[in-house]
Amino acid sequence: MFVEPIKDHTVKIKPTTRLIEFVAKQVKKKNEVPENIIALKSYGKRQETFLTLKDVKWLNSYLEKYRESSDEKVYLHELLETADVCLPTPPVKPKNPELVARLIKLQAQQNARDYASMTKGVNPYKKIFPEDSIAAQIKEMNKQLIAVAQFVLSVMAGFAFGFIGVELIVGDLDFGFRLLLGIMISLIIALAEIYFLAKKLSEDVYDYPEGTSGKVHQD
Repeated sequence: MFVEPIKDHTVKIKPTTRLIEFVAKQVKKKNEVPENIIALKSYGKRQETFLTLKDVKWLNSYLEKYRESSDEKVYLHELLETADVCLPTPPVKPKNPELVARLIKLQAQQNARDYASMTKGVNPYKKIFPEDSIAAQIKEMNKQLIAVAQFVLSVMAGFAFGFIGVELIVGDLDFGFRLLLGIMISLIIALAEIYFLAKKLSEDVYDYPEGTSGKVHQD
């Protein structure tokens, strides 16, 4: 779950039954009365009405005047004694299911590698894994070198097409324009190749080693 920033910082208070009865009987509808206080006088709006700190402050001032003109001594803390306070909470955004599945897969692969590393000293058949041999490491290094070489050749081919190939198709062009065209095409190809190269190298890093799948937890 991802927690988003709080947009509404208003503290809301659910009025008690005693507060609603006091407002319904003693508070009259006037221009200076807050809307939430007036809503408590309506039977159909009481259940969905919440008071803000501004409303509570106004109610406290009203009670001070009420105690001066009435024999009944009603205090704000008595009306709010069992009230529920609703604090502002940040909205929660669910996680991306594809990201969760990817993390679970990577965690399972890491756990399998850790288990294989701990148990290969117990079973003599597991002391040497294919990925531990020099041949496997050289093979992996060659794969990465080939990928890098393909990237360089693709960029060079793109530059050559823009610098020489376009001129052969359309005729004589200015040297500066051909140079700019070659650089632009090579940059476009480079961006595309970098994405696929990074994706390929990432898969090579996180892929589960061959030869250990299905054999790690048999012992």
